[in-house]
Amino acid sequence: MRRLLTGFTVGIVATLGGLVAIGHLLDVEDPLAKADAIVALSGDVSARTNTAVDLWKRAYAPTIIFAGSSLDPDSISSAEIMKREAVAAGVPAAAIIVEPSSATTQENAARVIDIMTAKGLRSAILVTSPYHQRRAAILFARESAPAQISVRNYPARDPQWDPNTWWLTEPARSLTLVELAKLSVELGSLPFRQGS
Repeated sequence: MRRLLTGFTVGIVATLGGLVAIGHLLDVEDPLAKADAIVALSGDVSARTNTAVDLWKRAYAPTIIFAGSSLDPDSISSAEIMKREAVAAGVPAAAIIVEPSSATTQENAARVIDIMTAKGLRSAILVTSPYHQRRAAILFARESAPAQISVRNYPARDPQWDPNTWWLTEPARSLTLVELAKLSVELGSLPFRQGS
């Protein structure tokens, strides 16, 4: 009986440890440093916008780039909505660049890096939801490396998602599981390197 109880306890602890590890795997964050731009991706518009505005107000970068289209092609883009929220929060419109046409994270990365290259911006702080940060980081690294643009990760401060308890509530659980599936596809598409 004692062995059974011990095995059960070890199994529960291992499962909880694994769930917490998944949360922290996704929620990647680099030390903050000043950059040429803050890049905020559409999705959870409020948390991502608020985090980008906070970084701008703390003078981490003079420019914010909001990226993302709308699900409805007849309405304004999510990036434009984010811009309007930022302007209402005190960011001058002249400090904001809108990339309104990207519909996927891959497109976000490609189009934002094109904008940064065209404007001579060499570094960025990437803001997205914590559960989305790891995959966004991979895609932005892939696009930014040839352009020699450095990208640091800073997940949005989102009270609705916690890396330690994401599996306990909806929609955090569903968002995380979908993101894990997308991340596994992305990792599977990375080119194989000898010795890696």
